[in-house]
Amino acid sequence: MRSAASIGQQVSDKAVGLVPAAKMAGYQDLSNFERGLIVGAREMRHSISEVAMKFGYSHTTISRVYHEYRVSGKTSKLEHRRDQKRP
Repeated sequence: MRSAASIGQQVSDKAVGLVPAAKMAGYQDLSNFERGLIVGAREMRHSISEVAMKFGYSHTTISRVYHEYRVSGKTSKLEHRRDQKRP
């Protein structure tokens, strides 16, 4: 018979394997490609919950990315940096 700690570790290993730890912690920047996937899925009328589960991001992240797209029409965060001059 397996111990509770052994079973807990197996479950933990499987859960962490599904979504990278950096995504879970919420500090990984989204690539332009990932932003495009999120916007595309929302434009195809998938719910925020569906998109969040599919890509492993929080509801807040999905909502924020889509809102930014709806306001600006852009999925890229880098476009505003092109015109900035370096010191």
